[in-house]
Amino acid sequence: MLAKIFSFIFGACIGSFLNVCIYRIPRNLSIIKPASFCPHCKKPIKWYDNIPILSFIFLAGHCRYCQKRISFRYPIVELITAFLVLFLYSRYGLGLIFFKFLFLFSLLVIVSFIDIEFHALPVYLCFLGILVGLVFALVDTLIVLREKLFFDQNLPLFISFKGLIFGLGFTYLFKLFGDIFLEFYLNLRGKESIEGEKESLGLGDVDFMGMIGTFLGVKCVVLTFFIAPFIALFYAFFALILKKSHIIPYLPYLSLATFISFLWGDKILSLVILK
Repeated sequence: MLAKIFSFIFGACIGSFLNVCIYRIPRNLSIIKPASFCPHCKKPIKWYDNIPILSFIFLAGHCRYCQKRISFRYPIVELITAFLVLFLYSRYGLGLIFFKFLFLFSLLVIVSFIDIEFHALPVYLCFLGILVGLVFALVDTLIVLREKLFFDQNLPLFISFKGLIFGLGFTYLFKLFGDIFLEFYLNLRGKESIEGEKESLGLGDVDFMGMIGTFLGVKCVVLTFFIAPFIALFYAFFALILKKSHIIPYLPYLSLATFISFLWGDKILSLVILK
């Protein structure tokens, strides 16, 4: 129980750092220096005002100095990450696989909340994810090779490479055909296209799926790709009705679909195959 409590606190602290990344990366600021500051008045935040989750409650969601409202994103990210670390620790213990998936899902949290605010993805984060995913796969492979004296297609590095190539290739092909269909549809309606309207998927989504394939393999890429639109459909409906907008941040739904595939991918596939 103490270990689980510690893992929850550790996760909340990681969530605090993820909040720094979410705020600073799209603004081209260093994630290391300076220390945490209020996004409104820019005054440094004291350590006792920077305790994950609790400080937001004690300060009633306002900056101590300027009294401007603090975004609910901060405690939400900290809670999500805290429960995520607790889940991963309870399932895998403290080992290589724990840190592998902690890195992946932390990255998903970062890109999701950046996309919510900016409707954009710093592509180098996907490249970083692909690189780190391959490194984890290489370490896994070296561990396996200590017990095997030959290579086969089930080695983690091969699985990771296959997931990367499939994630990039499959999603990019879908993007090409989707763009052609969308352009044909717009021309058929005689509607002038605006910037970005002729894209069915962004290249950032392609890179994102390549990263997912690197960590989780081909099956998870396919499931994530087809689950995400059903989740996004609910938001798209309300966005169209309430905001009169067809533009939605898609990465949060890809991230949620990734987590669903990670948890229940084999069960979903078994049900589909049985049917």
